[in-house]
Amino acid sequence: MNAMKKMTALLLAAAMLLGLAACGANTQQTTEATPSATEAPTNAPTEAPTQGTLPKAQAADLLEGYTARPVEDKQADDAFIKASYEWAAGLFKQVYRTETEQKTLLVSPLSVVTALAMTANGGGGNTLKEMEQVLGSGSLSMDDLNAYLHTYLNSLPSSERAKFSFANAIWFKDMETFCVKEDFLQKDTDYYDAAIRKAPFDDSTVREINQWVDQHTDGMIPKLLEQLNEGDRMILINALVFDAKWAVPFYESGEDYKQPFTGLDGKQSSASMMFGEEYSYLEDDTCTGFTKSYANDTYRFVALLPKDGKDFEGFIDGLTGEQLAALLSGAAEERTLIMVPKFSYDYEVSLPEALSAMGMRDCFDPYRADFSGISDTSLYISDVLHKTHIDLDSEGTRAAAVTAVMVAESAMPMEPPHEVYLDRPFVYMIVDTATNLPVFMGTVTGFGE
Repeated sequence: MNAMKKMTALLLAAAMLLGLAACGANTQQTTEATPSATEAPTNAPTEAPTQGTLPKAQAADLLEGYTARPVEDKQADDAFIKASYEWAAGLFKQVYRTETEQKTLLVSPLSVVTALAMTANGGGGNTLKEMEQVLGSGSLSMDDLNAYLHTYLNSLPSSERAKFSFANAIWFKDMETFCVKEDFLQKDTDYYDAAIRKAPFDDSTVREINQWVDQHTDGMIPKLLEQLNEGDRMILINALVFDAKWAVPFYESGEDYKQPFTGLDGKQSSASMMFGEEYSYLEDDTCTGFTKSYANDTYRFVALLPKDGKDFEGFIDGLTGEQLAALLSGAAEERTLIMVPKFSYDYEVSLPEALSAMGMRDCFDPYRADFSGISDTSLYISDVLHKTHIDLDSEGTRAAAVTAVMVAESAMPMEPPHEVYLDRPFVYMIVDTATNLPVFMGTVTGFGE
């Protein structure tokens, strides 16, 4: 049996690695394509090429040879927003369900869907059908999703005090028996502005990829890979960075307030708490919460605290995209006293189990996967690795693809304020204000001594 492949996806830097399922089963993939004038390398092959397949010997020059062409913009509308909420809630719930060791987690639905969409552009048959069903929540085709994501990613605001940035790249292995199709690379360049690179897939490639991830996550995720395996053929990476100051800082005291935090197991630990006052109160039958704006009110932090007596895991299990949308759209401009713990952590998760439970199965099966749009070589996804980092304190938040919200203060005197004190497990999100879509979703379930 030939070597298998692996795919990795990363949150702050979301990456996917494709490997070989049946290397010896194909002999035609040594055919080569005639490059366009802008793609012509100095080491062009002498044999006649076959149109549509990327030349093996030319791939090193693809970074200069592939230029993003104009594509149709598709602004975020009700269809995209609804599908995105369902995708985010579904991914978040499945990751929490499959997580056995660490219940304090952080995922970026936007990063994961971007990396998977780049890969799905090479999918076919039932593999593509399943990926469309999951990524588009049963309502969006890959053509729709590509257009929506292209427009959405490029429309997310960024400023000095509320920075958002993203980058995409594709590395593929330099070898005689593996060719990548031009149409696939061009589509990912057009919609995702992906940088294309050919590499030997040895230790030097691991270093190069890790350096790229480190650079494009502002040092928050310094390493993605430990090694590349013999069967690895391609890695697709998405990197997202969010770094923002609060629009209105938490109360300053000059002291670090320590308060008890009751974890999932009922045990108490000590947490450094921050205090503030907001005018954006959230509530439904299951939870209370608030939003707090970052600078320029382009992103907001959202906290959801299950109501007393509500089981935390049951609360997460019941979350739906419709509920999240209703909570955020129904925010009330009511005075709310808040208490938020400072927290900082790294999180890493392998996503195939969660994605399979959502309905993406064939892409992980070496015998059923169809990525014939990438190469004539048989490929499958062996892993999707998601890495994230967040640092939230009194100054603001640094994370991989995360944003937050705040609502303006009202001056009317009045009823007793609401109180939302995050002193037990809670769910949080960072959303963009224009659509309220979550860029990040996470939990805080406890603090170590």
